[in-house]
Amino acid sequence: MKLHNKNFKALLITLSIIIVLSIFSSFGSSVVSSAVSFLTKGLFQVTALATASPDTPSAQELEKENARLRQENAELREQLVDYYDVKAENDRLNSYYGLKKQNPSYEIVPASVIMRDANDDFYSFTLDAGSTLGVKVNDPVITENGLVGWVYRVDAVSCKVKTILSPDTKAAALDKQSSDSAVVSGSAGLCDDNLTRLDKLAENHRVKQGDIIVTSGTGGVYPPNLIIGKVRETGFNKYDSSRYAIIEPYEDIRRVTAAAVITDFDTKGKVERQK
Repeated sequence: MKLHNKNFKALLITLSIIIVLSIFSSFGSSVVSSAVSFLTKGLFQVTALATASPDTPSAQELEKENARLRQENAELREQLVDYYDVKAENDRLNSYYGLKKQNPSYEIVPASVIMRDANDDFYSFTLDAGSTLGVKVNDPVITENGLVGWVYRVDAVSCKVKTILSPDTKAAALDKQSSDSAVVSGSAGLCDDNLTRLDKLAENHRVKQGDIIVTSGTGGVYPPNLIIGKVRETGFNKYDSSRYAIIEPYEDIRRVTAAAVITDFDTKGKVERQK
């Protein structure tokens, strides 16, 4: 505590007066006793002021510091969100890199979903990649979890994608376990549950629940072995005696926010007969 502090000097003066008055009060003077009591009360107030550090921040300063800390916390939260966005994007790019490494002929254009078609019941969307990046009509569209659709309209900077939940989709497919071939096509009764169908199964097919369905590559529209989904159940249509399976895609197509377009692959345009 510094001696030149005004509060400290006041404390010393007050203590001196009390000592003197205390001596007189011992002789029974009521006036002096009252003075001592008054000065003692004041002493507590002066003592509180004297013991407070001159560097103690005011309430206004504390509020200003709290506001600064709140701002810093908000900025840190934003940086954390940005970090997770960048990490997710890197994970996606790494998965595409791995796919291209396994399939060197693939030309892959990563993109983001910039619009959903509110008038489409099958969750079509628009990507921010167009013809300037080599995107063309009928190009397959994938995520890191497999095939999600195909390009049906394209301009210089964007493209529109129909999903595998749509009946307009006709993708030649294969059961990896049984080797049964069929066609993946969407259904109005299934799309809201993120399900699609495997149609035109043979009468003696061996497709069963849990089997993995991939593109077969026949037709030259989709490269072979793009994962589509897994079999949830099989069925029989009593009206036309056709066999089918319900497919659950590995990607929730209703909530896709980023995807990639395969603009080229070595079997593109080559029509092969199904085995």
